[in-house]
Amino acid sequence: MSYAIRPARPEDIDSIAGFTQDTFDWGDYVVEVLPHWVSDERGRVMVAVDEKDTPVAMSRGVMMSDTELWLQGARVSQDWRRRGIASALGESLVDWARDRGARVARLLTEGWNEPAQRQVEQSGFRRAGEWAIARRSVSDREPVASSNGGQRAKARRKLEIAHSSEADPAWVSWQSGPLARPARGLHVDGWRWSWLTAEHLERAGKKGRLWSSQAGWLVTRHDSDGLYVEWLECGPDDIVDLIRSTVDLAIDADVAELRIIVPAVDWLIDALSQTGFEIEPLYIFERAL
Repeated sequence: MSYAIRPARPEDIDSIAGFTQDTFDWGDYVVEVLPHWVSDERGRVMVAVDEKDTPVAMSRGVMMSDTELWLQGARVSQDWRRRGIASALGESLVDWARDRGARVARLLTEGWNEPAQRQVEQSGFRRAGEWAIARRSVSDREPVASSNGGQRAKARRKLEIAHSSEADPAWVSWQSGPLARPARGLHVDGWRWSWLTAEHLERAGKKGRLWSSQAGWLVTRHDSDGLYVEWLECGPDDIVDLIRSTVDLAIDADVAELRIIVPAVDWLIDALSQTGFEIEPLYIFERAL
C-alpha cells in the first residue's frame, strides 16, 4: 500500500478522528483539539493519505518561537503502522519549520513508551531532558501515606496572585537557582516545551496565573481535569511548603485533581512523593535543525 503526505484540510477532520479516538484506554485528546490545530496559523498538521486521498496518519508541528518547533500528536492507523510513516511525517514538519527559521525541534514521550523513543532516536533526536508529571486527587481531609495516615498538613505560607511586575524577579531567581539547569532553560506551556523568558512569566501574571509566597513562585492553568502547575521556582528547603500551599490552592479552587510538571530532580520528586503525589517520568527529545 502506497501513501502520500500533504497538509491536512478541514474536510480531513472526521477521517482523522476515526483512527485517533481510541488511541488510549481513555480515548485521545487529539479528537478535541484537531479543529483548532488544523486552523492554527502558527502550526501545521500533516497527514499521510492512501490511494483514495483518505488520511491514515497525522502529526502536528507548532512554532513555539521564531526558532523552536514543537512536534506532537503523531498518530498512525493500525493497518498502516511499521512503514516509517511517523518518521516521514516528522521530516515533512521539520522541513516546514526550517523554512520558517526553526533551529531546533523538540517532542515529548512518556517514560513507558520505549517504541516511540526508539523511533525518534532513529530520526536523529536525542534525549535532552528528564521531567516528571505528578498527580494527586484533591480532598481537604485526604490522608497522606508518608505521614502514617494523618490528616494532610496545611502550608505555613499561603500562595497569593502575583502582579506581572514580579515576572523579572521570579525569572532571575529561577535562572540563578537549582532548577533552570536541569530544566535546560525550558518550561511547559500546555504540554509543549520551549525556552522560558521573563516575558512568559509576565504574560502569566497579566492573566492571573502567576502565584507567589515566601517559599517561591508558580504558574498554574485550569483545564478540564483540574488545576495544572506548569512552572515553579523554589529551593529544597521550601519545596514541601510550596507544594502544600499548592494543594491548598487546589482545594480552594474546588478541583478534583492537581497535576504538577517538574524537572526530574531528586529533591523535587522526593517532596512530591512525600506529599501524596503519584509520579510518572517524561522525556524531552531534541534535534538541531
